[in-house]
Amino acid sequence: MISLVKSIIVNYSDDKQLYKGLKQVLGKYPNDINLYKIAFTQRSDVVFNKNKKYRTNERLEYLGDAVVGGIVAEYLFMAFPDKQEGFLTKMRAKIVSRKSLNFLSQQSGLMKLLTQHQSRNKQAKGAAGNIFEAVHGAMLLDFGYEATKKIFIKQFLKFIDINKLIEEEVDYKSKILEWGQKNKSKLTFECYEETTVPCANRFRAILFDGDIILGEGYGASKKEAEQAASKQVMFSGKIDIKVVVN
Repeated sequence: MISLVKSIIVNYSDDKQLYKGLKQVLGKYPNDINLYKIAFTQRSDVVFNKNKKYRTNERLEYLGDAVVGGIVAEYLFMAFPDKQEGFLTKMRAKIVSRKSLNFLSQQSGLMKLLTQHQSRNKQAKGAAGNIFEAVHGAMLLDFGYEATKKIFIKQFLKFIDINKLIEEEVDYKSKILEWGQKNKSKLTFECYEETTVPCANRFRAILFDGDIILGEGYGASKKEAEQAASKQVMFSGKIDIKVVVN
């Protein structure tokens, strides 16, 4: 692949260290080290060094955003052949969200590869996710799409609990209230804040059918507690309802 730069972008004291770090994170050595130097160079770094000739990672970030989105879309399409567009779209949005990409960048060790003078930007909002996308843009130019896809699935996707994301897509409260309407049941929630746990805001939700307690659940918010109570009842066998994720 043709390099995006003709000169050194970031002054790494030891390129071997960067090669070694990328090998640990990506599972293979890069062909063009300069691509990854750009991927780790943020706009604030250019301003800090007062050198307008420096290239930032913004173009690679743009490319990486499209690459990651395409890889995730293809992966979900193949992994869930029976799921409809709505499910696939929601799952893709969760995986490529800024929060998720920040998490993957941290968990995989990408953020540890920043040079010392860039470390001040590690905690900037969205910085980790931006670098994650930029590195994938660099990988596309360096390795090609198929290799980049394999690296993403093998080295990064392992940090995401797909089953947990699927579970989060089920709105248990809405489903159980729909069941109540169809079966003419008077379902209500009562929610209380638990104060017995030090330094923690925990809520307890009780689900009633009239005066009968069907179940209860706990969460960090009233909404989470009500969802937990609804889920507990749905899987308790007390009511005849099926959980279907479209």
